[in-house]
Amino acid sequence: MKFAVIGAGAMGSLVGAMLQKAGAEVWLVDSNEALVKHIQANGLKISINDTEEFVKINVAQSPQAIGQKMDVILFLVKGCYTEAAAQSAKCLAGEKTYIMTLQNGIGNVEILAEHYPREQILYGILEFAGKMVAMGQVQGFIGKNSKICFGSTQKIITEDMKAIADLLGRSGIRVIVQEDIDSEVWIKLRNNSTNVVFGLLRLTMGQALAVTGTEELMQAVRAEVMAVARARGIWFAEEQLSINGGKTPINPELYAHLPSTAQDIKNKNKTEVEFINGAIYREGLRLGVPTPHNELLYRMVKIIEASYERQF
Repeated sequence: MKFAVIGAGAMGSLVGAMLQKAGAEVWLVDSNEALVKHIQANGLKISINDTEEFVKINVAQSPQAIGQKMDVILFLVKGCYTEAAAQSAKCLAGEKTYIMTLQNGIGNVEILAEHYPREQILYGILEFAGKMVAMGQVQGFIGKNSKICFGSTQKIITEDMKAIADLLGRSGIRVIVQEDIDSEVWIKLRNNSTNVVFGLLRLTMGQALAVTGTEELMQAVRAEVMAVARARGIWFAEEQLSINGGKTPINPELYAHLPSTAQDIKNKNKTEVEFINGAIYREGLRLGVPTPHNELLYRMVKIIEASYERQF
């Protein structure tokens, strides 16, 4: 199968390398010219747990440079860039091309559906983390609870979807493909909802959780997400709720990790807060579910983003 992975950041590079090693034809696409040239010359350096390897992979600065149709276009850019990426990647889509998002948050499916047939859209989550250590060099944080989950907007499972799952699973990570994936998406949204906390506190997950009061704040934020999800009619299995005692972070290997939203705040970049806490707040308003903690976090991050250059 032919894959175009839109976004060669930490997660795009990790997933692209997984697919490449599994035998797929993979193209990474990223607008960063220096990054593209580096990967062309050196490949990707992937470090996961105690392993380290170099992966040679196709890479292009634009979808137009690839010059052929793909079986799957996988979006792994930040949500704030989905609109531009969706428009740019149209040249890669054929009549049977799957349009796939494993991005954080909610709202990306709706953006993609404005540009591609909704029946061709797959969506889901990556339940592991990654960090760009240096240009073309990625550290993956993958543990026993790590997984990839996806499904179709049409609530069906096709043979092609099974083939995609098989390729992703050859890396050794658990892959779940099911008709209704919404509960997994909202569990991940619950977990991501507290990522901004670490950015505001300027602490890693483990550092923050060692301070009295952090756990209580995080549980309050997460409880609002679950209340909104249940108001949407989403049902959760007990095993989904009980991993690691229902606490954050789910995976112990993430205690020393600074989540991507916190990294963005640290580096004074635009965050995904619109697709996480902002989306929770807006959905809560629509459904009549109060989300004061998520609203506060959302508004604080938006103020911080708007004033990066004036902060002490």
